[in-house]
Amino acid sequence: MARAFRFQLLKSLAAASPLTPLRPYRSIHTRGAVRCASLLPWSSSLSSVAHPPRSRNDLFARLPYAGSLCFGRSGAVLRSYSSEAAPGGEDDKWNISEWIDSSKEAAKSLADVMGKAKEQFYEVASHSQQLIDSSPFLSDVAVPVGGTGIATAVAWFIMPRILRRLHHFSFRGRASLLSMKVEEIPYEKSLWGALEDPVRYLVTFAAFTQLAVKIAPTTFASEHVFQVWRGAFAVSIVWFLYRWKSNVFDRIIASEGITILDRDRLRVFDRLSSAALLVLGLMGTAEACGVAVQSILTIGGIGGVATAFAARDILGNVLTGLSMQFWNPFSIGDSIKAGSIEGRVMEIGLTTTSLLNPEKFLVLVPNSLFSSQVIVNKSRAHLSAIMTKVPVRANDIEKVPNISEDIKSMLKSLPKVDLEADLPYCFLSQIEDSYAELTIGCTVKDVRKHELYSIKQDILLQSVQIIKRHGADLGSTREGCNYP
Repeated sequence: MARAFRFQLLKSLAAASPLTPLRPYRSIHTRGAVRCASLLPWSSSLSSVAHPPRSRNDLFARLPYAGSLCFGRSGAVLRSYSSEAAPGGEDDKWNISEWIDSSKEAAKSLADVMGKAKEQFYEVASHSQQLIDSSPFLSDVAVPVGGTGIATAVAWFIMPRILRRLHHFSFRGRASLLSMKVEEIPYEKSLWGALEDPVRYLVTFAAFTQLAVKIAPTTFASEHVFQVWRGAFAVSIVWFLYRWKSNVFDRIIASEGITILDRDRLRVFDRLSSAALLVLGLMGTAEACGVAVQSILTIGGIGGVATAFAARDILGNVLTGLSMQFWNPFSIGDSIKAGSIEGRVMEIGLTTTSLLNPEKFLVLVPNSLFSSQVIVNKSRAHLSAIMTKVPVRANDIEKVPNISEDIKSMLKSLPKVDLEADLPYCFLSQIEDSYAELTIGCTVKDVRKHELYSIKQDILLQSVQIIKRHGADLGSTREGCNYP
């Protein structure tokens, strides 16, 4: 209302007395003062403002009634002009000093308000304590039950909303900081989602424990409540770490671009970290509840040495099983060969590995066997080698060079033979009195087992046809026996 009245008054004065062209001054405050002086017909001569004022008080002294009309409300117009003042002048210095003084006054006012609020809080707390002490019902029933209900309601209804807001704000802040599109993580898979259940149950447990102490002090001793709370806090921390770790591993495993080997290694690392968290949680809970963990570890270390010596085979199997799951020399479904053991992997356990041998029998192999044997994983081979031997009669030895060249040409013409890794070969590898032996071999592209057997059969049949076509006959590895 006051501003509107002043504006209308200035407007009417400006209509009654038109503006006089004024010489612009260096200071914005001086220009504003001269403009306001020109609006006032009863003001003194403009010669009083011909020079810039030295201070704001001097400006008000030179302009009668201007303090109540143009520069009312504690110099608000001056403050609006001061932001437009030319830089580097006295006005900038005055603005800085004014801001410093205003900041000091604001800090002092805030300190006074905080002091008064603190006094009021102490006063209210004192009166509340007196009221509770004067009424046994309040101290024994109302306050414990009400506090438990409020804490439980906050933990189950208000805290999840706060955590969801924090998750939303943290995602937006990260996206704006990186200035790029960031894939949003669902709340259930985020850090805040992992924190929700542990904090919720911890607050509920603490509230009802305190209520139980108030209701039945003889059953629940108050001196043990703090230890119980410490144990619950340790369990909540381990629970939170386990949930957060599981969410991180699940997101990484489910992401695109992760190979099967990497997924298996991540799963093994997930299991090992879960076991480590379980051990740390048990130790932390025992320490929080007042159990001497150091003494238990000392006794357990002595007993562990004796146990390890007695069960070294089992420990060897376990350690080998863990190393195999981490380094993953073979996976379930692979066809492997380790020494005299050969078969398809059906299951990889902590102490044994199940194989299905070529006779279709299930074989349990101790994991320690794989640490001392060379493992051949046939399923991971991209190429397969075929090598066979064909005997010919010793009397046809002069025909072997032509037969070898034709067999090599036949091998090169097969579609499954790989010519980049290694060229096919056929050569005379052995000569006896009754026969000569030709060794035939080639490298075949990634094929299944039945396809490999089919290719080998085709090579043998075509090799026999080539031998027959050159007029030679197959020989016999038994002495004195030849095919007619």
